[in-house]
Amino acid sequence: MSNETPAGQDLGAKKTDIDLAYRIAMKSLIAERWRDVWKAVPTALAGTDIEGVHDVRVASRRLRAAMDVAVECFPASWYRPLHRVAKDITGALGEVRDRDVLLLALTAERDQAPLAERPGITRLIDRIERERMASRAEMESFLQRLMSGGTPNDVAARFGPAAGGPAAGRKGGRDQEAGT
Repeated sequence: MSNETPAGQDLGAKKTDIDLAYRIAMKSLIAERWRDVWKAVPTALAGTDIEGVHDVRVASRRLRAAMDVAVECFPASWYRPLHRVAKDITGALGEVRDRDVLLLALTAERDQAPLAERPGITRLIDRIERERMASRAEMESFLQRLMSGGTPNDVAARFGPAAGGPAAGRKGGRDQEAGT
């Protein structure tokens, strides 16, 4: 395979510079995406706004997309575990978000339903709310473990201190800088 451009210019040594610049850019983008995740977690944990869970899921999907694109840029041994965590975050919040959306729809449906149908819809809402509470307890446990475990420090070590979020530096992450 040739390292020539269509104009016949040899890219040779410049390809290494381009690879390094791309790696640095992806590292910066991934750091930004991790910051977005950490920023959204407190609202999701507080439970005062259903959009908090949605915001973490959106941030984690954006993080996963950036990490999917950059997978070839970094050593698998330090990249793959955090890539897996990004996927786990999205999944851990899915059950709660699904029930939040369903509850909104059922409540609107009940408000428009004939009086005779409302008690049945109310029973369904009650069941979904109980399922949501159980899912929420699992989600809260997952997020608490995530925040208090080594992940924030691992993220900070790989993608920069600001990427580790507010919990970075509290507990033993591994100091493994690579890729730049």
